Amino acid sequence: MINELQIQLHAIQIEQKRLREVEDVLRTMRSIAIEATQCADKRRLQLNEQFQELQAHLAYLEREKQEPFQQITTN
Repeated sequence: MINELQIQLHAIQIEQKRLREVEDVLRTMRSIAIEATQCADKRRLQLNEQFQELQAHLAYLEREKQEPFQQITTN
C-alpha cells in the first residue's frame, strides 16, 4: 500500500513539473503573439517560427504528461 502511494506521489510530482513547463510555454507563446501584433513583417516571420516550435513542444508535453497516470491505472 505504501509503495503504491509512493508511486502515485512520484507520478503526481512528474505531472506537476510538466504542468509548470506547459504553463511556461503558454506564457511565452502569449508573449510572442502579443509582440507579433506590434512588429514589422520580418520580425513577425521570426516570431512565427518560434511560435510554431513552441506549439510542437507543447504537443509533446501534452502527450508526455498523460503517460504516468495511464501507467498507474493499468497496474
